[in-house]
Amino acid sequence: MWLLPAYPLLVFLAGALLAWRFRRWRMLVATLSLAAAERALAVTLASSTPAAHVMAATAAAALPLNLTALTWLPERGRPVVGWSVGLVAAEALAAGLLAQPEAAPIAGLFAHPFAGGRLPAIGLLAFSAALALAGLRLTLRPQALECGMFWALVAALLAFGAAAPASASIALAGAGLVLLVSLVETSHAIAYGDELTGLPSRRALTESLLRLEGAYTIAMVDIDHFKVFNDTYGHDAGDQLLRMLGARLAEVGGGGRPFRYGGEEFAVIFSDTPLDDALPHLETLRQSIESTGFYRAKRTGRNRVCT
Repeated sequence: MWLLPAYPLLVFLAGALLAWRFRRWRMLVATLSLAAAERALAVTLASSTPAAHVMAATAAAALPLNLTALTWLPERGRPVVGWSVGLVAAEALAAGLLAQPEAAPIAGLFAHPFAGGRLPAIGLLAFSAALALAGLRLTLRPQALECGMFWALVAALLAFGAAAPASASIALAGAGLVLLVSLVETSHAIAYGDELTGLPSRRALTESLLRLEGAYTIAMVDIDHFKVFNDTYGHDAGDQLLRMLGARLAEVGGGGRPFRYGGEEFAVIFSDTPLDDALPHLETLRQSIESTGFYRAKRTGRNRVCT
């Protein structure tokens, strides 16, 4: 239990360091935003002053806005940092203006809780819009980081509805932990996955070969005349062909596991499977690829260029 007070700090520090190390600027800014929100909630929940309520309402509206913006921003350093600094500056200015005595009526309306709960109405509106946009982004781009952003928003929503500072801190630290795990998953996918085909890469193949024991079968798959195809129809069409082949290889039966070896070469490993048992599955795979038509989109229509 003595580690509980340090739990949020450890999560945010680990997340920020890993995001900085892997140059994932969106994750870095998102983690720092969660850390700032955690500190703001810890202070405001321990106080009952009007200024504290205004600060909590501002944080409830600002955090989902920031995380949503980060979800849609490209993973490049300068745009992320520039937009983040601009958003934080605008939010700090808004909080400062609302804290002035002249803005007390507006601040009271702004900080008014929804349906007698603890979450301000403006915060509920911000979180609802943020979750809808984050869900849309996840649907359009189902990646680990987008998934992490969505669930981090859900955890942050629970934090702003908490009554105790410790509960809010744990929920926001949970949001930071979700981002940390998604960052690790993304790094693993980059290291062991092939971006073009979605199959495991040659590094994953090498490690799988070291773990093989007993009877097993390894099949090498190659595209005939791929260089001629590339020279004739262009590298974009070649990439489309490789993606199509990767999708077909992923459907191999018999427990086979496909890998991208390099270029137009692939490998399929059948663990604990002798050659005679693996051959029918390989023949079915070959026939499936042979019978698949390949089409390339052109401005004049969809023209068949290879079967």
